[in-house]
Parts: sequence; C-alpha cells; structure tokens
Amino acid sequence: MLILIGLLAIIVIGWVIIGPRILPPANDAPVHTGLDGRWTRTPHDPLGTTLELSGPSYALGGALEFEGSGTAAVSGDELFLADDAACPGVAGRYAFELGSLDRFGLLPENRAQTMTLTVLTDGCAARADALGAETWTLRASGREGIYGICDPPNEEAAITGHWPEPSGCS
Repeated sequence: MLILIGLLAIIVIGWVIIGPRILPPANDAPVHTGLDGRWTRTPHDPLGTTLELSGPSYALGGALEFEGSGTAAVSGDELFLADDAACPGVAGRYAFELGSLDRFGLLPENRAQTMTLTVLTDGCAARADALGAETWTLRASGREGIYGICDPPNEEAAITGHWPEPSGCS
C-alpha cells in the first residue's frame, strides 16, 4: 500500500512540475483591446484609410504616408502601439475618446462608434502624423451591440441587402 501511495505522490509531483511546461496555457484566447474592429478616418471612402485593431495587434494602411503593424494594448483611456517593423524599438502612447455618429437616420442604438486619438508620446513621427488628432469612424466591429458604418442595421437588412450601404463598404 505504501508503494502505491509513493507512486501516486511521484506522479502528482511530476505532473505539477512538468505539466505547465508541456501543456498549452489554459486560456490562449487573444487579449482584446475593447476597440477591436476596422476603423477609417475617411467615412466617405471607408477603404481609403484603415486602422484595424484585432486582439493584441494593429495594422495601419490605405491612403496614408505611413503603413505598419504591430502590437496594441489598452490601459484606461490610453492606447499603446509597439513592435512595428516600420519603427523598430519605438512605442506610441495615444489618448482615445469614444463617441458616436448618426448612421443614415437609423435608431439611436445603432449609431456608429467613433474614436478620437490624441498623441501623448510616439517616437515614430510618421505613425503619430497618420493617427493623431484624427477622428476615426468604425467601419465594422463584430462586437455585440457596437456598430460601424458598414454594419447592416439589423439581421433582416443583412440578409436582404435592403439598407443604404455606404459606398466603399463592399
């Protein structure tokens, strides 16, 4: 009996020591910034500029002087951008303020989200020029209850296509 208890103790201790090294983390889902979605600063031409925030990453492109991608994180009302190959070793810190705008006269609960970014610090001048002091309008979010200008107002409109989809959203 003592041999079985000893073997069980060895197995448990081995599992506690070796288990975390060989098993994946219990929660490997990406950390979301709470701002996830595709944003544009040119709502009349949503594909003209794009800031995409997805989990712990961002990508910036379109008709901008700067294009890049890297990691993103949010703390309070600040957005942190880093690890961009276009600006190696340089991080950016931006204050953001969320708002909303009317989506073609739709119900108030279906207003599109907006985000104004203000540069706090960023050693990458081109990225700061592309992002800062601009209001970005959400194109599409995929987040429950948060709408962008390209999101249909309801499920029926999405299925039938009977809604005034802005140009550049397709």
